[in-house]
Amino acid sequence: MMTSMPYVKLPDLPGVFPADSLFPGPYEEAKELPLGAWKAMANGRVYTLEITAQEGSDVKATLSSGTIRDARWHPGTKEFSFTRVIPGVIEQAWTAYVFWSDPTDPLWRMAGTFQTVKNLSPHTVPMIPSGWYATLPR
Repeated sequence: MMTSMPYVKLPDLPGVFPADSLFPGPYEEAKELPLGAWKAMANGRVYTLEITAQEGSDVKATLSSGTIRDARWHPGTKEFSFTRVIPGVIEQAWTAYVFWSDPTDPLWRMAGTFQTVKNLSPHTVPMIPSGWYATLPR
């Protein structure tokens, strides 16, 4: 579905995006979770997130560090979520949203947060949320 969004005028103030940085539309949504080798950055590290299949809300995916379980796609919200497990270390809950985008953009993009939900090691692990961002060539 393509939707045209109105142009937003922004004041000329420090910290405000310049008016010419906004894409006036139309925007395009991902109807299915885009499959392929996403480049994901989290905590300054770059991972490969390989999304190989999606059937309904079930997703098959691997990450270049740790294993993925319970991967899900929520088409109504464009939310992708999974649990990352590093055996003997941690379990983390990861969530991201696939962006609506300019149809001429050469990349799919998603961004979200992750947080340790279970410490599997004898060491203290911070349970604070962090951000992550990923791209995939169209």
